[in-house]
Amino acid sequence: MKRSFLVLFVLALFGVVTIAATAMRPTSARKKPRFNRHAVAATLPQRGGEAEREGAIGGPEQERYDDRALPNDSIAAAQQQGAYTAFLSVAKLPGGKKNNWQEVGPITPNVAGPSTYTGRPTTDSGRVTALAVSPNCHANDCKIFVGAAGGGVWEADNALSQSPNWQPSGNGIRSNAIGSLIFDPTDPNGKTLYAGTGEPNGSGDSEAGVGLYKSTDFGKSWTLVAGSFAVANGRSVASIAIDPVNPNHILIGTAVARHGSASVNGGRWTPPGSAVVGLYESTDGGATFTLAFSQPSDTADPTTPTGNDFFRGGVTKIVFDRTGLSGGDPSRVFFSMFDYGLFRSNGAGYELVFASAGGGLIANSAGSRTEFALAHLANGNLRAYLGDTNGGPADFYRTDNALLPAASLTDGVNNPGWLKLSNSTPGTPGFTSWDFCGNLASGLEQCSYDMPIESPPGQPDVVWIGGQMQYSEIFTANPPSNGRAVQRSTNAGVSFTDMTNDTQSPPLGMHPDQHAIAFAGSNPDIAFLGCDGGVVRVSGQYVDASAQCASRGLTPTELVDCQTSLAAIPTRIFSLNDGLATLQFQSVSKNPQNPANDLLGGTQDNGTWAFNGQGKGFWFESVGGDGGQSGTNPTNAAIRMHTYTGSSGDVNFNGTDPLGWDFFSSPLRASHEAASFYAPLINDPNVGATWFIGLQHVWRTQDNAGPQAYLDLHCNEFFGDGAAPCGDWVSLGIPTLTGAAFGSDKGGSYVVAISRAAADTTGNVLWAGTRLGRIFISKNAATNPSSSVVFTRIDNASAITPNRFPSGIAVDGSDPYHAYVSFSGYNAYTPATPGHVFEVHVNPTTLAATWTDLSFNIGDQPVTGIARDDATGDLFISTDFGVAMLPAGGNTWTPAAGSFPPVAVYGLTIDSNARLLYAATHGRGAWRLDLSK
Repeated sequence: MKRSFLVLFVLALFGVVTIAATAMRPTSARKKPRFNRHAVAATLPQRGGEAEREGAIGGPEQERYDDRALPNDSIAAAQQQGAYTAFLSVAKLPGGKKNNWQEVGPITPNVAGPSTYTGRPTTDSGRVTALAVSPNCHANDCKIFVGAAGGGVWEADNALSQSPNWQPSGNGIRSNAIGSLIFDPTDPNGKTLYAGTGEPNGSGDSEAGVGLYKSTDFGKSWTLVAGSFAVANGRSVASIAIDPVNPNHILIGTAVARHGSASVNGGRWTPPGSAVVGLYESTDGGATFTLAFSQPSDTADPTTPTGNDFFRGGVTKIVFDRTGLSGGDPSRVFFSMFDYGLFRSNGAGYELVFASAGGGLIANSAGSRTEFALAHLANGNLRAYLGDTNGGPADFYRTDNALLPAASLTDGVNNPGWLKLSNSTPGTPGFTSWDFCGNLASGLEQCSYDMPIESPPGQPDVVWIGGQMQYSEIFTANPPSNGRAVQRSTNAGVSFTDMTNDTQSPPLGMHPDQHAIAFAGSNPDIAFLGCDGGVVRVSGQYVDASAQCASRGLTPTELVDCQTSLAAIPTRIFSLNDGLATLQFQSVSKNPQNPANDLLGGTQDNGTWAFNGQGKGFWFESVGGDGGQSGTNPTNAAIRMHTYTGSSGDVNFNGTDPLGWDFFSSPLRASHEAASFYAPLINDPNVGATWFIGLQHVWRTQDNAGPQAYLDLHCNEFFGDGAAPCGDWVSLGIPTLTGAAFGSDKGGSYVVAISRAAADTTGNVLWAGTRLGRIFISKNAATNPSSSVVFTRIDNASAITPNRFPSGIAVDGSDPYHAYVSFSGYNAYTPATPGHVFEVHVNPTTLAATWTDLSFNIGDQPVTGIARDDATGDLFISTDFGVAMLPAGGNTWTPAAGSFPPVAVYGLTIDSNARLLYAATHGRGAWRLDLSK
């Protein structure tokens, strides 16, 4: 019996979220699938559970580099330059190709109904971390600035329109990773803004920044605030505050961020030598900054895959306040800090006024966070709203006098001066704010990733909170809410109503992961919300929809919760993402038969997208969830694959039909093998039905994961009958590639890179790499039984290969025993084995390997991907700042070509026959370079 779409959709999340929770914690802190239609995965009983060497550049550029490095021979991380300076050194050289990169899109990111929670089509863009709405916003002129996690700053001057006229606004900003945005409150014309680079959201792909930037012309141009670079390079500027009575008095809060994440979402590290995270102060307009306050934070552990340093001590929000102060008094400051709580200035320093449940004691914890909002009461008091978590369910608090002596607000452990408004008892008003940015029922608690709290000016009884969708409340036959991804209270936080869906039929719904909330100055009932899916706006009118609850089959307690949540929902939610080209691609794959016009690409929290070559706007989200790797059968383009997170993925025998995806991961999940957050997936370039995926083994299918008729009948994500296991993957070889059978060094973890050569028509030669730097080759990968496949480890024969994350393997198209391997991470963490790009020659008979370091002038910057043009022998690498090229036989890396934005690139895809190179940027969509010119 076929299940209806609704039932499949309702049941889908639980199986997939379980996978995500398992795969997520060791790899990418606090990221989860947006929409997981793994209905078959969740319903079939057979399914199991479950990342420096400077060669001679020569000439004046070498001299300038050496000058910058003095008195050392190279530019050290401790000089606060690190990867950024290394990149600039390369970027100043002439480009390798004389033509420019071309943006492929998507510009209009169309999401079909099957890929949304509600079934209503919409548009999405990439993760938004910051919003700034002009204080002079009104109906005919409302300027809005958006800070995207990897997509830079964007601006529109008609924010109250249903179709804002978005334009990039990052001219002069040397990073597209944005963490904070504000208007200068002392500029009466509203022309002055500040943007903090680097994302603070506590995820593995929260990209590090290069300091604070300022604009005095409505964002048309930006300049570096000089003193910020030394204290914020390699960190994120999580918050900015300008003293309302002194524009030269600037505070910034810095937080932990990363470099080096690759397409499988591994390899990221905190840049070595970065300044202490904390509160920094300038009294000279940003010419200099000094550390005003800090608390102990985590330090990187080079023996771990990603440093094991998380977010403790990062400052997430700063607010100046002048309640009760006279004109000559210095402004009061409030700020929140990961794992510690809320602090307040007291004239002599800073004092704790709310103690986080983490207590500052959770070293290497990714989960403890405090957020707050201030509101001015009519009686002259200062109210504070606050959310707090130690990695478990979040609680919500309020104090109606945030200026009480600190000792009466907190004793450092308890918080007696605060009224706890949330509670875990269903059917009570406080239940609406309990666990508000997590999802205890699904095992996902991600307040460290998404936890906005804001109160609109002039409305002290109104407070908005956001976070993660409450999946257990929508993926059930009897939903007691619309998901509570965003909630609004008009009774000072006593109870909240659900903002997630509007009143249309079907409703337009909000994205599940929320990061930023801002209000229209002329109408504070109008809220703008930034999330993993871009920007939406609510109409400002709210209606009672609680009558819907009567038909949901709820228990009496659930009925009370539902009626509370739906008592005031938005009449309309408007998606504002058309033209906001900020999708965060993990990877891009091409149809070998049509590489210029047929692409797939997985994106962070926004599914896998398809491009049909008819222009930048002609992309659509073919399948939802987190989008990882993808591919097209080289002999039958109707057959596609994609992955979600961990070992979960689908095959489609009908091209990119959103309803054609069949789940294929039963044997992978049943193995309980660890996998990267986005497991590597490749198709054999010659043998059409053969695909490989990496867990602790490399796994193989030789018939596209199974017969089409079988998979369509039993395993389709929408219509499968759930009667059988799905997929016929088999593991290659007996021992895992990560275990002791291959040595005691660089062990554990999982496979992160797989590669095949076009020259090998037998399908036998296969390369693989594991997370801590093991590199393997097999010369019988097509053998049956699969247990007879033999892998030979080739990195341990060389003393120069680093025990760092191998971010890519590019095999020579004419010689399957010749390859190039890129490594993420930093030489500073493995000083005995530096290097980021290596050439490898393997003897076909003995399998002895010869390694040669080709890092040359790259400097100590993580390399996130690699590709080789087999027509010329030119080599290309991706980094956190762009794409570089090494001409065949050369020894100097240069920019690959011009017109490329300063954005992190997570992967490269090349078609040497068509002479096309694709860059999967993590924030500016997909880009293409024609190598034939």
